[in-house]
Amino acid sequence: MTYPRNLISCLMALCVSFVTNGIENKAPGNLLWSFETEGAVRSSPAVGSDGTVYVGSVDHKIYALNGQTGEKKWEFATGGDVLSSPAIGKDGTVYFGSEDKKLYALNGQTGKKKWEFPAGDRIFSSPAIGRNDIIYFGSMDDKVYALDGLTGAKTWEIVTGKDIGSSPAIARDGTVYIGSLNNKFYALDGQTGKKKWEFVTGARIGSSPAIGVDGTVYVGSTDDKVYSLDGQTGKKKWEFKTGSNVEASPGIGPRVTIYIGSEDKNFYALDGGTGFKKWSFKTEGKVRSTPAIGADGTVYVGSEDKKLYALDAETGKQKWAFGTAGKVESSPAIGQDGIIYVGSWDKKVYAVCGGGLGLAPSAWPMFGQGPRRTRLFDLSRIKYPYLFLGD
Repeated sequence: MTYPRNLISCLMALCVSFVTNGIENKAPGNLLWSFETEGAVRSSPAVGSDGTVYVGSVDHKIYALNGQTGEKKWEFATGGDVLSSPAIGKDGTVYFGSEDKKLYALNGQTGKKKWEFPAGDRIFSSPAIGRNDIIYFGSMDDKVYALDGLTGAKTWEIVTGKDIGSSPAIARDGTVYIGSLNNKFYALDGQTGKKKWEFVTGARIGSSPAIGVDGTVYVGSTDDKVYSLDGQTGKKKWEFKTGSNVEASPGIGPRVTIYIGSEDKNFYALDGGTGFKKWSFKTEGKVRSTPAIGADGTVYVGSEDKKLYALDAETGKQKWAFGTAGKVESSPAIGQDGIIYVGSWDKKVYAVCGGGLGLAPSAWPMFGQGPRRTRLFDLSRIKYPYLFLGD
């Protein structure tokens, strides 16, 4: 997809002319607003269809913020840290897990609890929403769960034999992909939970998968590698060796470029077909943040060196960096207006001006695929459906 030059110019002007709290003329990389919580923000923000930003905090709460101003709409307190990133259903319901061993469903407008589901242990995994409003997530009780999104009733569960911190990804055919700390990566039938196949890596898997338009699944492992797997069979297509653990999750850009960070302090761009390294960018800290890829050709990713980076997707050259006062493990979200939302260990959520074009036209441009952090199956609802169909 090629954008007309006049459209690009108009959209990139959105952030330049953005006005918030009386401050004008914001350029890419500049702060629009920040919101302070009472704990580190390691959760990754999700953006609702009305622009509301939802994000969890280590202060045991999840927040709903006005995406334009940062004003708090509501907060909801749980009994534990909220590291899980929220996913937003088509009716606006917000789903997320907590270290209090529960998965919650909240009314996105009011923050009122619809239901809660008790798992057997803490929930770090971020939920994914499948067809028929089925909610999938993992727990540190060694299980993967499927729940009815309307009632919270359990549809099925499976035991992997080890804790699950990875978050699921759902293919178009309903297959659920998820990793476990037992060194295995699973493909499960979304309707029954029956295992289709498993792939064994050399160490635990905390990374969450991304799915290409051809069904290829990409995931990292703490054996220092990034893997490309056939989504139907689990057969390895290629592997790429980094210099340390890969806890981050991949994003997929145009021309099937795989973007992923490593604890070796590098951020990589790999050819999705071959695993060949296109470029790498060196930061000063571990990279556990999952990238978000903008339609203007910018890749956004956080680092434990306390920065959010904007890199040229083709060359890896730094465009700008936004500094915080804490590690950035949160994965950035890109709003429809190009605003970048990200959390930090300094207890804050930040809104930073981006390129103004929204998400890249690719199969998996950010964690969870879309701004609501969930795969979108009903493409008739989407203004630009090619964003979720691939290249």
